[in-house]
Amino acid sequence: MRKEMLKKSIGTIVMTIALVGTSIPGVIVSPVKVNADVATTVSVSSNEVGKLESIFTTIDLMDASISELETAMEKGELTAEQLVQMYIDRINAYDKSLNLNSIITINSKALDEAKELDKERAAGKIKGKLYGIPIIVKDNYDVEGMPTSAGCKALKDSIAPDDSYAVKKLKEEGAIILAKANMSEFASSGSNSRSTLGGAVHNAYDTERTAAGSSGGTAVAITSNFATAGLGTDTGSSIRRPSSFSNLYGLRPSKGLTSIDGVVPLNGDRDVTGPICRSAEDLATIMTAIAGTDANDSYTVDANADSLKPANGYESGLKADGLKGKKIGYLSNSFGYYVANDDSDAGERTTELDSKISDMVEKAKENLEAGGAELVDISQYIPESLITSLRQAAPYANVFEWDLDTYFASLGPVAPIKTAYELINNYKYGEDYTNVSIRNPIEDFSTMTNPRTTENWQSCWNGMVNFRKTISNILKEQDIDAVAYVSQTDVADIETTSNNKNNAASYINYFGPVAGLPDMMIPMGFAKADPDNGYETEMPLGMSLFTSYGNEEKLIEIAYSYEQTAGESIRKQPSTVPALEDKNVDKFLDELIDKTDSIDFSEYTVYPNGKVNVLLNKYAEATEVDRSDVYETYEATYDLAKAYDSLMNKLLANKKVTTPVTDKTPTANTSTVTTPTTETVSAPAKAKISNIKKAKKSMKIAIRKQSGVKGYQIKYSTSKKFATKKTKTITTSKATVTVKKLNVKKTYYVKVRAYKLIDGKVTYGAYSKVKKVS
Repeated sequence: MRKEMLKKSIGTIVMTIALVGTSIPGVIVSPVKVNADVATTVSVSSNEVGKLESIFTTIDLMDASISELETAMEKGELTAEQLVQMYIDRINAYDKSLNLNSIITINSKALDEAKELDKERAAGKIKGKLYGIPIIVKDNYDVEGMPTSAGCKALKDSIAPDDSYAVKKLKEEGAIILAKANMSEFASSGSNSRSTLGGAVHNAYDTERTAAGSSGGTAVAITSNFATAGLGTDTGSSIRRPSSFSNLYGLRPSKGLTSIDGVVPLNGDRDVTGPICRSAEDLATIMTAIAGTDANDSYTVDANADSLKPANGYESGLKADGLKGKKIGYLSNSFGYYVANDDSDAGERTTELDSKISDMVEKAKENLEAGGAELVDISQYIPESLITSLRQAAPYANVFEWDLDTYFASLGPVAPIKTAYELINNYKYGEDYTNVSIRNPIEDFSTMTNPRTTENWQSCWNGMVNFRKTISNILKEQDIDAVAYVSQTDVADIETTSNNKNNAASYINYFGPVAGLPDMMIPMGFAKADPDNGYETEMPLGMSLFTSYGNEEKLIEIAYSYEQTAGESIRKQPSTVPALEDKNVDKFLDELIDKTDSIDFSEYTVYPNGKVNVLLNKYAEATEVDRSDVYETYEATYDLAKAYDSLMNKLLANKKVTTPVTDKTPTANTSTVTTPTTETVSAPAKAKISNIKKAKKSMKIAIRKQSGVKGYQIKYSTSKKFATKKTKTITTSKATVTVKKLNVKKTYYVKVRAYKLIDGKVTYGAYSKVKKVS
């Protein structure tokens, strides 16, 4: 109806103007005469595009970083309460309906906590770098007031008396614990994340496939944008494999850098707490919050964790040129094939990398080198024989029963279960998923011998320390900043009731868990689809990097610079969990349609046919758009707002001036003209390149649209310094431009800035970050 009414009203005016001065038999049309004395030019403007861009939308939420969310809250475009609700809406919409099963419990107090933080922000009492940021933690972290189950039904009502150390540190920075994530029960599987309480976690990129374990719930939740960042735990590979399968950054810190106090244990000697994030920047921020010495954690005390942290936090490693001058070693075995973890002869225990991922590996190496790193084969310095001997000298000391009973004792008299014996015998633990085997559990914890007082344990621990020192010394002697290796030979397997194929290369369990060295997973991108073998979807996979003890900052430097070099090719949101419908955008669109309906052309001295026709077309598209598709809705709303602004700015500059009617004798002051308001015009905002894609001899550049600008200036060059003879400049009014006639073999650097015409002069905004495209 609105669409038809607009067409009729505007159509009548179009016909009237078209017939002015035309002789048609029987019809006389007289044009409206406008007295020049009562017409004026005003400088007020319509800025509906600006209003739309100031709305924090459900699209803006997707992959939003901590710093972006903090900025939005500082500007008043977003509140913590709104942010929490957005994430809860996404969990409710997707987690169970898609059988992701990533969440066990949502914090019932999260919205109330967010409201309080909003009040504090309004009062200027902001503290911490995570103020109002929702975080999801694995359900083996104690959170005051919430159950900590470790995925086990028998612990579904177990509530710890206080927060785990890592959670306490997050809260001190202003974070909100939004939910507890599903996991492999008692963190005991690296291949999957199945639990009696939460079921089986499924991969968001292909919901038939596994998310790996044991922190699969956290990884799926973060890649699905159910929270801003997350925490997992890693005993063997449990932060890094789920991060790899969910296209994320995951860090297993140096043993003793982060506290495990208040975390349901698997093996305290190898357990670590660490971040799982969508970006290296977020990972650095979370690490700064949780790392440090905890008096209740002997590992951090012995390591003097506070002394291992950079003075200015791990954010000091966020350097765009962090790869420049870095020397990255690689273990050649892992890049061509992986060495199986068995007792067969070396020549008989190799498995080639799957062809779907071999190209990814080469591209990841190219990105490291493109950022300025030197890659060197260090197999001669860290040969397979050395790795094997070091690993064998540091066997796995079974301390699970002791550590679990110690954890139960820390819960106090309200603990629903007091011992592993009670768990197994009284609650039929493992009836659905037998993940942990404890032979002959001891009924009375007070009679148990602490395994860490035995010679066997001391031998294992000494072996671990020797492994750590040996590798750290080799890296130092050879001036190696980090070591890269391929940690999976294939993408995620189908999630079944049986054990998943363990396609993790052996190295993933050695350098981090056995030696206690920092080990990070970084995204390589997406493997090719392989329909003939059942892989209908491009699946993500990561590459591993480890370094010397306590050297996390260097890993972050490498990861961040690699991320900037690789660009958007390595991170893609799962298509299964798109942005939800946006009520704020819907409301804005309805109001904009009403404004469009209300345009009265009789108030203006001009009628711009071209701008009217554009508005009509965009109006038609907006009124017919599928509101359930937030991406199309936003695009249609933006296009209508732009067309509306374009038309109204022309009309407002040519508004008729009215003279009030009066019974009194006119005087010099009787006729009044409304003084136009003048909008202050500032330089354009700093530009942003949304995306660049290069195809042979051309590249397509997408610029983030800015309202009120005349156009954009694009500079592209084969020189990092944009040398004059190697640089070309394009000026355009379009936000998407295709540049042709490029050199196929060359790497290009691109930057862009917006410009306005102010008082007849061109005024430029700041250049965007330089994007590199090969």
